[in-house]
Amino acid sequence: MSTKIMPISDLRRKASHVLAMLKQEGDAIYITHYGRPVAVMSDYEHYERLLARLAELTAQQQKSVTTSEPITDHTGQLAGLHREIWESVDTDAYLQEERDAWEN
Repeated sequence: MSTKIMPISDLRRKASHVLAMLKQEGDAIYITHYGRPVAVMSDYEHYERLLARLAELTAQQQKSVTTSEPITDHTGQLAGLHREIWESVDTDAYLQEERDAWEN
């Protein structure tokens, strides 16, 4: 799964293409505005799987609370995830895409 970043200006021009790409590839697309991340787009099935997993984790946590079992701390698993995602981005290529978008 590769990290895709798209300026909001590209999303405006290529909305149909972006939706087709999401459906075909299933990867999330990070939308930026003035170079800063503002939203994430994902295909519907991926979003539903995330919601189901969140419901499972919530149920597990509630069960742990009611049965006095130790609560599994999932925040440690998620800590720094955004940093890991952004570190996988080729910054020079991303900045060039932003510059090209401003020039067009």
